Amino acid sequence: MAKKLKRTNIKWKQTILSYVIAFILFSALTILPNTKIISAVNVAVQLITNVMLLVSIGLYVYFADREVMESSRATWAMFCTMILSYIVIQLYQLWEYAIYLVPFALCSLILSIVVSGKCGFFANFIIIMLNFMEPIIWNGPEVLQSGWMFYLLFSGVIEAVFVAFLLGKQYRRLRYVIAGVILGITSAVCATISILIFEDLNSWNWLQYGIEMACAFGSGIISVMIMFMIVPVFEKAFNVSSIFRYAEIATSDNELMRKLFEKAPGTYNHSLTVATYVEACAVAIGQSASIAKAAAYYHDIGKMKNPSYFVENQFDGYNPHDNMTPEASVNMIKYHTLNGLAMAKDYGLPKEVQLAIVEHHGTMPIKYFFLKAQKYTDGFLPYDGYCYDGPKPTTKISAILMICDASEAALRASGDKNTADKIITDIINERMSFGQFTECDLTMKEMEIVKDTIVATFLGVRHKRISYPDVKLGGKK
Repeated sequence: MAKKLKRTNIKWKQTILSYVIAFILFSALTILPNTKIISAVNVAVQLITNVMLLVSIGLYVYFADREVMESSRATWAMFCTMILSYIVIQLYQLWEYAIYLVPFALCSLILSIVVSGKCGFFANFIIIMLNFMEPIIWNGPEVLQSGWMFYLLFSGVIEAVFVAFLLGKQYRRLRYVIAGVILGITSAVCATISILIFEDLNSWNWLQYGIEMACAFGSGIISVMIMFMIVPVFEKAFNVSSIFRYAEIATSDNELMRKLFEKAPGTYNHSLTVATYVEACAVAIGQSASIAKAAAYYHDIGKMKNPSYFVENQFDGYNPHDNMTPEASVNMIKYHTLNGLAMAKDYGLPKEVQLAIVEHHGTMPIKYFFLKAQKYTDGFLPYDGYCYDGPKPTTKISAILMICDASEAALRASGDKNTADKIITDIINERMSFGQFTECDLTMKEMEIVKDTIVATFLGVRHKRISYPDVKLGGKK
């Protein structure tokens, strides 16, 4: 059974530096606007509050969402989103009704797409608390008697929960429109509650109430609009990829895929078929279908460099390996992963796709040329020198791709639906015997699901069709 990895690759110096810089920036944002009423006590309390809030998010990320802390890009994206959200919320001071227009869930919206939903919720909570504490620290507890303070805290927390746990990483635009409407309704309900608590119902002003509700409802749409503008900027600035980015590149209408089709059409069609298997398997075990599909599309782009050395591109019957030593053939074959990684970096493909390209063969031996070399050797021939350089799959998607890549080739060669289950079982067992799944957390149960999904997909692809009658019909008169 695949073992669970202990994550230990946090770069502590970079992480601590990012938290220190975030502390300095938040301190400047919370103290400088209050210089007219500044005092040593207020400054000290504000600084301590900032430290406590940043320490709390650091502890949360470390224990609940450590992948964020392991990535300096994700950490910087998180803090920049928090700073942007803090500034946006502070704009409520510009207009009487601006508090109801504030997109309280903006931080959670952006981070749920470019980083993670869990991180997004807690970061949004920290920003709401920071905006809640600042006026209390500088203006005293009297501000707690105002309805807008209650609304800021109540609506801010509720909207963050809605975004983090109801939206998720979706790439359908309609889903975000619906999310904006839900956020608007939620904001309007929270605003009504705060009005009912803090205002005198005997002096109810319906016109003012209508304006406040319209602003509150509009805040949900504003949140989504700002999110769509900010996410592409953050993708470029921090080299992170949203679900939209994967959806954009997981298509044949792409420069790199068009080149693959022109230079290595056999590999191109193999990649499309593998993508069908990988996408189905990813959905079956709860992984991102968009990331899985993108990884499958580009996993063999390195074959473009020498396409004729790969059997799927040998259309004229000539095989250059017939005139090469097994060792030379192995070197030519295994370098397609490194060539693919270099191309992926040149074209700015996401990190997850780059990992899949270099990991989808792991450290498996290139069996055909190993057996060819064994014919010329007396006695035992070690695998060393006939294996891919690795690394082994470190993600579930890379592991799925490894299984589907080998399965597609074997099932295509066999074409026998009755032996499909055995073929895939043998492929999985062989890779387990070589320890290919020890660096990722793919479980035995998930491997069984992957196998069943590949079989079902293969049977669907190889379904029977009725024979068309060999009769030509005339046109309708």
